[in-house]
Amino acid sequence: MIMQYNAAPDDAPGRGAGSGPSPQPLYRQVKSHLVHRVLTGEWRPGEILPSEIKLAEEYGLSQGTVRKAIEEMASEGLVSRKAGRGTFVTSHGTGRRPFRFHRLRADDGQKIAGDNVQFLHFRETSATARAAAGLGLPGKAPVIETLRLRHYDGRPVLLELICLPSRRFPGIAAALEAQRPASICLLLERRHNVLVTRIEERVRARMPEPQERQLLNLAPQTPVLEVERVSFSLSGEPVEWRTITCATDSIYYASNSSD
Repeated sequence: MIMQYNAAPDDAPGRGAGSGPSPQPLYRQVKSHLVHRVLTGEWRPGEILPSEIKLAEEYGLSQGTVRKAIEEMASEGLVSRKAGRGTFVTSHGTGRRPFRFHRLRADDGQKIAGDNVQFLHFRETSATARAAAGLGLPGKAPVIETLRLRHYDGRPVLLELICLPSRRFPGIAAALEAQRPASICLLLERRHNVLVTRIEERVRARMPEPQERQLLNLAPQTPVLEVERVSFSLSGEPVEWRTITCATDSIYYASNSSD
């Protein structure tokens, strides 16, 4: 099955709202232009946008039109509105947001996410057919591959194989090895100004490979759940491919997880 969350904008970044005829409603034109300004780095993740009044003056439109554009961006998770403070570009560096897309939970309801991560290897390699397809790359394109284990309650429970396109993220291998981040999304945001806003996942049950059985300390004939995930940036570009493998005896997939 394929699941999508927090869809990215469906309008391509365009010109300012008053630049000419368009079939789109005015608020959609404003939204498209605001997204374009985020993509070009005018406002980075975590930074505050100008007030609705200032934006309305800039675009020569009513404050209500600008407000509707920002409300739609907020509903898609592109910005967050904080009472008394303003509107901020979404960032994975606030609160629990580094792990907003993690859907796997322990039987006690706790999300399997956090800083308890063991990195097993970093290497530049050729993309597998699955990774290349997910990232929209030609076959055997160079990728940076990371293998790591997540622990919970003192035991390894998730095995993550992560691939990033080498040409898209120069120097990322050294940064991964030096920082060993719990959140790849946060590293991409801070180092490359890339904000992950959407994921697609395929979930399947299967029998484990020998390495998976060993690393997860699985008993013979224990099935695993595999989540294949592609992460997309604000511009709709696939920027990360990964598989997450776990035992099914104490871990479950929460499709409605949103925190």
